[in-house]
Amino acid sequence: MWRLEKFDKTTHLLVADYPLHNMSADIVEKILDTTDDEYELPIAIRQHDVPLSTASDFAAYMDEPFTVDENCEYEVGYSSD
Repeated sequence: MWRLEKFDKTTHLLVADYPLHNMSADIVEKILDTTDDEYELPIAIRQHDVPLSTASDFAAYMDEPFTVDENCEYEVGYSSD
């Protein structure tokens, strides 16, 4: 399952973890405006930094309310659990 992770900018500790339902590599590529061609590994194998300006685009794939926190950094990635 794809997940959006939220990290505190100061401590770099994980603050929240949001499962992304009905997410796919194609959607991640579109939101982040990137492709597999730009990297050596497929998009589903890597963690990706998510700019604050696009973090809220992932909210449509969450089952819980989401608000971007400017004191945090976001990453999206695929987890097999």
